[in-house]
Amino acid sequence: MRALGRASTRRERLLAALRFEKTDRVPLLGGWVLGDLQHQALAGCTAEEYWQDPLQWAIEAHRALDVDGMIMVVVPEQPGDYRGGLTKEKFEAYKDRYKTPEDVLAFARSRPSPAEALRRFDAEAWREEFKAGILAMQAKMGDVVYLPTLWEVVHPRFEWYWEFGYENYLMFMQLYPEAAGRFFESEVGVCRRKAEIVVEVYEELDMVPLTLIGTDICGGGGPVISPRFLREFYFPHVRRSIEPLREARFRTMWHSDGDFRPIVDDLLACGIAGFQGFQEEYGVDVADLARRRTLDGERLTLWAGPSVTTTLPFGTVEDVQRDVERIIDTLAAECALFILPANNILPDCPVDNVVAMYRHAAEYRRPSRKPGVSHRT
Repeated sequence: MRALGRASTRRERLLAALRFEKTDRVPLLGGWVLGDLQHQALAGCTAEEYWQDPLQWAIEAHRALDVDGMIMVVVPEQPGDYRGGLTKEKFEAYKDRYKTPEDVLAFARSRPSPAEALRRFDAEAWREEFKAGILAMQAKMGDVVYLPTLWEVVHPRFEWYWEFGYENYLMFMQLYPEAAGRFFESEVGVCRRKAEIVVEVYEELDMVPLTLIGTDICGGGGPVISPRFLREFYFPHVRRSIEPLREARFRTMWHSDGDFRPIVDDLLACGIAGFQGFQEEYGVDVADLARRRTLDGERLTLWAGPSVTTTLPFGTVEDVQRDVERIIDTLAAECALFILPANNILPDCPVDNVVAMYRHAAEYRRPSRKPGVSHRT
C-alpha cells in the first residue's frame, strides 16, 4: 500500500489511518489541553494577547503541537478556569428540585413518547445550526481537521448526574428500571434523526467520518449500575440511535473512562467502532482490547495516549516518551491508532511533558501494520 510522504496533508493522514494504510506517522489528535497558561506557553503569546481571542489561541496552541485533528476546543472563561466556572453551589443546584428518586421518576414520566418528541423536533433548524457550527470552527482551524464530538447527541443521554444528583439518579434506575428504560427510549427518535443528519452534513461537507460519542458510565470499580441493567434498558436504545452512523461506516469512538471491561462486548454489540480514554490503572488491557473486532468484523479504531493522572502530570519527559513508545509498539500494528491523551490535560501538567508526548509520537518509528483488508471510509 502507498506510504504517505511528509508532504501529506493532515486530512489525508487521518483518512489513510482509517483505511489501515501505512502513514508517515501515527495521526495526532488534540483538543484536551485545558489550561490558559499552557495555551500561552505552547502558542507563544502573552496573556494580554491570549485574552483578546482565547478560542483562536487555544487552537494555535494545538497547532504548535502539530496535531492533525481536533475533537473539540476547551476555552477557559477567565484566568485559571478550566471547568466552565463550575462551583460547588452550581454542582449541588439539583437539590432545589430533586430531593428523592421519586422526583426523578416524576420527571421521567413527564417526557414525551419517542414519536411525539420527534414530531416536536425541528430537524431543519438543528441541521443548519450543526452545519454552521462546523463551518465556523473549521474556518478557525485552517488545515487542522475538525472532528466534532457528538457524545450524548446521537444516542440517549446517560449522564444525568448533574441534574438529578448521583444518589437520586442511581436509586431511580435501581428502583424503577422499567421507567428508566422508557426514559432513555423517549430520546431515541430524536437521537436517530440527528444521527441521520450528521451523516448527511458530513457527506455534504466531505468530512472525515470519525467522531467521539459515549458518556461516563464507569468508575474505578466498573459500571455505576449493573451491566445487566444496561443491557436491558439502555444499550438497545443506543444501538437503535447510532445505527445510521454505523450503516454509513462512520468510526464512532466510545468515551471509556474507568474500568469499562464488563461492558466492552455490549458496546461493540451497539455498533461502535472503537474506544477512547483508557485508565490502565484500573486493569484495562489495551493489547487485549486491540484484538477485539467490531460488530461487522473489522479491526478497532483506538485513541490512546499517556495517563493524565500519572505519567503526564508527574512523570519525566523520558517517562512520557517511553509510554508513547509502549502505546505505539503495542497498538499500531493491531488497529487504527490515533494519539490522544487519555483524558483532559489539566493545568498542573508540565508543558514540556505535553510537547514530549506529541513530538515523540510524531517522530517515533512504529512497527508495520499486519496485513489485512483495507477499510473504506
